[in-house]
Formats: sequence, structure tokens, C-alpha cells
Amino acid sequence: MRLVKISTAVSVLLALTFVPVHAGQGNSGSHGPKTTATTHGPSTTTHGPSAKAPSTTTHGPSSKGAAAKPVKAPKTTKVDATLAKADTSTKSPKSKKTDTTTTANSTTTTGSTTTTTTTTTTTPVIDFTSGAVGSKLTKNTALRSKIETRLTALGYTGTAYQAAYGFKNLGQFVAATNVATNLGISFDKLKVQMTGLTVKPDGTVLKANVGTDGKITMVDPTLVTNPAPTKSLGQSIQTVKSTVDATTAAQTATTQADAEINSTTVSK
Repeated sequence: MRLVKISTAVSVLLALTFVPVHAGQGNSGSHGPKTTATTHGPSTTTHGPSAKAPSTTTHGPSSKGAAAKPVKAPKTTKVDATLAKADTSTKSPKSKKTDTTTTANSTTTTGSTTTTTTTTTTTPVIDFTSGAVGSKLTKNTALRSKIETRLTALGYTGTAYQAAYGFKNLGQFVAATNVATNLGISFDKLKVQMTGLTVKPDGTVLKANVGTDGKITMVDPTLVTNPAPTKSLGQSIQTVKSTVDATTAAQTATTQADAEINSTTVSK
């Protein structure tokens, strides 16, 4: 019993001994506030905007221009080489065939220089198969063949169409060929008196022009200044061969012509 009391007293004593020690730690006691420099106030480390300069790397439009990448030229349309070639042909458009007749030469002297000028006249080639007489000869082949044979015998070197050019009608033309055959005279001379025209074998047409001296010359139709007057069949016979009865010769040739035309004309 006594031992229990002693133990209890010891326990109380020990408890009293340790209480001030723990109480001192909670108050200012002998230990006082710690002087450690470490403080628990706001940290001096600043968490505001960083003092580091903003990065110079920009994320705006790239400094590389659009041309930095190789630029492909626009695709061109392939052109046909045959079209690209320029036409070097010097051919001129076809034109109507013409005959050129030289009419005059003139010489001009200036100081020590002499210039010769040639004047030419260009006339279109005539279609002798057309016209009142030519078209009838085309239709009447039998008469045309007969006339061609007659003209060849007279020494005429042109065609029947060329011989007929300039006559007023088919009857007048056929009668003229009959007169030349009957009287043995030049058909060409008789034709000039009746029509004022002549046709060379190459198709060149010439027209009778009366000069100031009264002489008749055959020139290019565009150069005629005073055309020779035309005559009837009888008058032409009288001019070419004055020793014959021109009136009778004309009547005979005309009758023959009418018969030939009627016998060779094909009625439709």
C-alpha cells in the first residue's frame, strides 16, 4: 500500500517538473523568439512579368517573301510549229489575165543623168466567145467550122471568134467572109473598114485612129483620139477594091450568108 503511494507521488512530482519546460516553449520564457534570419513573410522572389526581354522571334507573317519559293512559269499552250512559221510565200493572188502593150518611150536628160521612161498600157483579155456573134458561133458548130476553113484559105491566122469580134451581127460577119472569098481580097482590111477593129493572133485588140495627117493607124483602144469612121459592106468593098461593082458584090455576099446561116442553124 505504501509503495503505491510512493509511486503516485513520484509520478506527480515528475509531472510538475516537466510542465514548466513545455510551457516555456509556448511562451517567451528563457528561450525567447528564434532569431533565425529566415522569415516567412512574402517571398522576395518576384512572380510578376519576367524581366527577360520578349523573344525576338515573331510569329507574324514569315519574313520569307512569296518569291522565296521557286515560281513556276504559267504553262503555255503548245503551238503547232506549222502555224508558228511565218508564211514566206510571195505568191500574189490570182488576177485576171491581161495583155500589156508598150506604147511609147520617152528620154529625159538632166545634167549628166539620162532617164528613159517606158509607157505601157494594160488591157484585159477579151472573151471572144461571148457577145451577140460569138455566142451564136458557139451554138452553130457547123457554120463555125465552115467559116474557119474559109478564113484559113484567105490567110487569116486568128480564130473564127477573133474574126467575128466587132461585127454588129452574124449575117454581117458571114457576108464579109464571102466578099473576101469572092473578090480575093484581105478579110482583115475589109473588117477594119467595117468595124474599125482588128485582132492579132495573140488576142490583142487594136482600133483604127485617124491622125492629123489623115492617115489611119491601128493603136490600143485606150489611146484612140480620133477613131476612124466605120462603113457599110458596100462602102468597105469600094474602099478596098474600087474596080468592082461594090453594090452587087455586097448583095451577092449577103444572100450567100443568109442561106448558110439558115442551113446550119438547128431549130429547137
